Amino acid sequence: MKKIRLPNPIVLATGAIGAFWIADIINPGFNPIGVMIFMLIPIIVFDFLYPQPELGQLIEQAHYHALTNPEEVETKTGEIVEEKDEDEASE
Repeated sequence: MKKIRLPNPIVLATGAIGAFWIADIINPGFNPIGVMIFMLIPIIVFDFLYPQPELGQLIEQAHYHALTNPEEVETKTGEIVEEKDEDEASE
């Protein structure tokens, strides 16, 4: 799985200011877009200050386990799985 590169907060602030500027010129519907972009800035700053490396390690372990033991992986994306009855499973 590829890591997602988060945008710089300065780029987000510039985009939000641009949305407010376009809202004054073209359409007031861009105001909520600017507000939503400004609301993303604290989340990205918090993620930058307090990274969670253990979450990335858990994801990598799950991918490694799925690649090395494909017979233990029960489902795949888009696969329909039928549940077995207890009687059938014991046979």
